[in-house]
Formats: sequence, C-alpha cells, structure tokens
Amino acid sequence: MGNTQWLTSTKVTFGVGSTTGNSYRKSLHDTLTAAGHLVNFVGRKHNGNFADNDVEATSGFVLSQIAEAARAAAPQFLPNLVLIEAGTNNCNSGRSVSDAGANLTSLVDDLFRLSPGVTVVVATLLANKDAAQDGCRVDVNRQYANLAVGFAAQGKRLVLVDMRSAEGPTTADLADSRHPNDRGYAKMAAVWNQGIAMALSKGFVGQPVENGIPLDGEGGTRNASFGGQSSVMGVAVMSGGMLLRVPGSMMSMMAVWAGLLVVLVFSGLL
Repeated sequence: MGNTQWLTSTKVTFGVGSTTGNSYRKSLHDTLTAAGHLVNFVGRKHNGNFADNDVEATSGFVLSQIAEAARAAAPQFLPNLVLIEAGTNNCNSGRSVSDAGANLTSLVDDLFRLSPGVTVVVATLLANKDAAQDGCRVDVNRQYANLAVGFAAQGKRLVLVDMRSAEGPTTADLADSRHPNDRGYAKMAAVWNQGIAMALSKGFVGQPVENGIPLDGEGGTRNASFGGQSSVMGVAVMSGGMLLRVPGSMMSMMAVWAGLLVVLVFSGLL
C-alpha cells in the first residue's frame, strides 16, 4: 500500500474551469489509490468535492512567488513527492521569460534541501489559445527540458512530464483560453500518473518522514507508521532529463512500491 501527499499552487491545480473544483487532483488520487497506494495530498488550502482536497494554490503567482511559498511549505509538510506546474503566469504578458529555467532550478534545489529524499515531477506548460502567450510557454518548456537534462546528469530525483504530448490536453480541452475543462483535467491526471510511474520504476520515491499531518489532511490516522513503516511518502514532481512517453505496461510497476505517498503540488493560479 502506498501513500502520497501533494502540494499544488496554480489556478489549474486549484481547479478553475473544472465543474467540481477538483482539477486533475481527484482523478490522480483515484488512479493512485486504485493501484494500491496510500495517498495524502497536503497544502494549506482546500478545494474540490473529495475528502483529501488539500492544495497549495494562490491566484496570479509567478515563479518567484511560488518559490517563496515552497520554501515555507516544504519543511512543514515534508513530502516525498512534489508535483510542479509553474510558469504559466509569467507568460501572461506574452513576452519572453528568459530566466524561467533558472528560477525553476533554484526552486527545485530548495525542495531537495528542505525536504530530504524528495522526488520532484515537473510538468511542461499547457497549450494556450493566445498565440503570444503560447509562444512564451513553448520557450519556457524548452528551458524546462534543458534543466531536466542537467538534473539527470547530477543523478537527482527529478522527472519531466510533457503536458503537450499526445496524451495531454489540447486547446480543444480548454474551458476558456487557458484553463482546462473536465476532459482536459482528466488528461492532465493521466500524464502526471505516467510521470509518477516513471519515478517509481526508477526507484526515486522513498518512504516519507513523520510530518504530523493526518492522512486526509484534516483528522484521523497520522502519518506516523503504516504496517510498521513510515506511512507518508513525499514526492516532488519535476523533470528528470526526458519527456515521458510511458507505455501502459509500466503502470503495473507502480503497485510494487509499498509506502505512503505524501504529495505536495506547487503552482500559481492563472
């Protein structure tokens, strides 16, 4: 049984455009738990119509602000898995953002320092209907791919998932010009799931440390012990030097890992 805790910080992660406010979080939670993992999303806010709806999202946050939030949240929640979907707001002006990769590199380095043993999964930025904003996002995605190569060369626990892959949302899956609809969020969940499967198959994700946070983020069993082991797994999701194209057969490998996933998802509301 595995458990995951998430921290998220964008409008997309929060659920703008979703009819339920669940974003991709509930679909991903359901997929992971169906595979036998014990999952705990963590964060200082709540949104969505499911029990484990903790989230870390703030409207309009750019990379520097997300990094500041991460420095506060990571040592509080001590996730073993972190998912990062960040940089969209930096592109809202339509101008280039040449330091996006450097800023994200600094953020990831902070996460590795503040939550020892964490695994990070980073997502590329979604397609946007505005040509100028989308051009900025394409360039940011190029920077993220380069930083993923750098972290992989250092042997860091980082995976990059491609939200513009064939499995990801297209502009036809948007509720407006930039936020996914329910169909788009379901596609995002599937892509995140591929990234987590890759991280697990590489042996990146380890047991979490005790953080004192109840499994549902509100009350009940604490993340102290589970089956005689630490019950929380903290994951940081980021790029690991490659764009993921995970075959369906790899998903079965996720059930091999027995532990708690403590998931912290960082993003900024669009």
